Amino acid sequence: MVLLPPLESFIPSDHKLRKLNSVLDLSFVHETVRALYCQDNGRPSIDPEVIIRLFLLQALEGIAHVRELMRQVQVNLAYRWFIGYELDEGLPDHSTLSRCLDRFGDAVFNELFSRSVSQCKASGLIDGRVLHVDATTIRADIDANKVNQPGSSDPDARFGKFPGKRIAPGYKQHTVADGKSRVVLSSSVTPADGAESDEAVPVIDQASRHLDAPPEAVCGDAAYSSGHNAASMEDRGIRLVSPPRTPRTYTRDRYYTIEAFVYDEGQDQFTCPDGKILRYVGTGKHRRRRNYRARRSDCQRCPLKPRCTSSQRRHLKVTRHHASLVRLRADSTTESFKRLYRSRAPVIEGIFGEAKQWHGLHRAWRRGLHKMQVQCWLVAAVLNFKRLAAHFGLLLPTLRAIRHLWGVLRRLLGDYLPTTATHPKLATH
Repeated sequence: MVLLPPLESFIPSDHKLRKLNSVLDLSFVHETVRALYCQDNGRPSIDPEVIIRLFLLQALEGIAHVRELMRQVQVNLAYRWFIGYELDEGLPDHSTLSRCLDRFGDAVFNELFSRSVSQCKASGLIDGRVLHVDATTIRADIDANKVNQPGSSDPDARFGKFPGKRIAPGYKQHTVADGKSRVVLSSSVTPADGAESDEAVPVIDQASRHLDAPPEAVCGDAAYSSGHNAASMEDRGIRLVSPPRTPRTYTRDRYYTIEAFVYDEGQDQFTCPDGKILRYVGTGKHRRRRNYRARRSDCQRCPLKPRCTSSQRRHLKVTRHHASLVRLRADSTTESFKRLYRSRAPVIEGIFGEAKQWHGLHRAWRRGLHKMQVQCWLVAAVLNFKRLAAHFGLLLPTLRAIRHLWGVLRRLLGDYLPTTATHPKLATH
């Protein structure tokens, strides 16, 4: 009988799965899912850590279908080693992964992503001073004629705008990343017809909870430059770096825009180009706009009236957070604002490109908002672990010394040192 060398001996020392495994801490998995398993009855289950490793493998390689994933694991030595299975061991059925995805719910995948952020933070990888926020559309796994229809296989998918102004069913992933390390700090998913601006504050707050202090600045494209977002960031002491839209009147450039009127926040009133006052007169029908109006007599005698309005007097309608927008527009003219904004695209667009090209985020693997969120958490966790592995690669000599000392301790203390993995193969990783 020929004895084969250990499976690990076939895996190159610089293999990407070795790098991923070196920073992977799944010690939380068993405790997180313990309540979902019967502890004293039934047949032995597949180790839940193996299931999570298979999902991570799917995200790392961008394999859309679990059937194809398990076919690849069947013949790939590195894949088998990563999940702790020898060549002669039978693999879990592909249906096991689908059932476990439904069984586990959100908790274990959210924890996996959160721990990837925590590990990056503990390693000193996260700078946290400048964050970048943006959203990208992901094609749903559903025919366009089935969207929002009774009995739809994906009731959460909605039409959204994709590159090239193409309209297709999908989801929108909202992401916040660290500007220095490109570590993903938060990720949420909405149907593709959701407004990016509406998700900015929640996703930035989620990212900020991972930091010791609020970021100094958050950079986003023009979609995030609403009054609400500007005011919310001011309340949090965060500088919003998002180019505000150019104000226009309903008659385009025929009349003065809002920028020609000076707002006094203390008096809550505007001053027109001729020095006359427009006072607050109430809100609109839905209370989303504040209305200001000049005196009729002031406008009738005004020499600038032909450039201002064709009505008897000038009206202004602004958002509740107009003062914050005024400050944002003033800030957008500074060099520091422009410099920060130029740093946005290489970071956040680069993350989306990496996630879609290499990790399968261009299309949903499964149907439903919950499963789309799980996919995004998995991909974000893989991205973070890649950053962490690259960071530790710079410290490899020190890690080797620590590993040597750990080996000496194990030989001295023997069985007194516990293992962290339940699966016997995973305990040797």
